[in-house]
Amino acid sequence: MTKAQLKTAYVNWNREIGKLADRQAQIIQELQELCAAHNGRRSCCLENLIEYLVKEGLTFKALNLAEEYYKIDGQEEALRNLALATDNFDNAI
Repeated sequence: MTKAQLKTAYVNWNREIGKLADRQAQIIQELQELCAAHNGRRSCCLENLIEYLVKEGLTFKALNLAEEYYKIDGQEEALRNLALATDNFDNAI
């Protein structure tokens, strides 16, 4: 893969991750709404939201949403690591 091809792939990946960041916000909002409906609590902390929902018996729903959230987090971290490893394509490859 040439430097130009790799940079194009990186830019496309970055665009997709930007869209996924919106999904992460939706996941937090969905978890907050579930919590509010079941125990009246609305936290900004993902871990607290999951804990509340598990206590309310919504384990699978909470964990599935958390899994999706953390997968997106992993993709963002991988993209950052690629950018660092390639010095944002300025001096590498």
